[in-house]
Amino acid sequence: MNTILNAENASTEFLSSDSSRQMVDYIENLLMRHLERLRNYDLDGAMALAEEANNLAKQIGSVGVLDRPEFNEDKERIKKLYNEIGLIIASERQEVADKLLTIRKGIKTLGAYIGH
Repeated sequence: MNTILNAENASTEFLSSDSSRQMVDYIENLLMRHLERLRNYDLDGAMALAEEANNLAKQIGSVGVLDRPEFNEDKERIKKLYNEIGLIIASERQEVADKLLTIRKGIKTLGAYIGH
């Protein structure tokens, strides 16, 4: 029985191997594009892709696609992509925090000069 995946009923529908493969391939593609956007500081584009990937990840998780043995390698690649995304976001967060600290020091110094 092959059915077309319906986003609202993903957890109750039987997925063919082809549709499961398409979903897994597509989320991997989304995550790679997400990484590229993050690396290029395209945060709006990255957020849009993250939202789309999140919705697809929910569908994939609800039907247990990545729990199937034939998707073990895909699961590992997807985990690595998510880990890399997390590292980039953490790095960018630290970079922003460092810049804010520099700005605060500059404002404090400027305030000291203006006050005297």
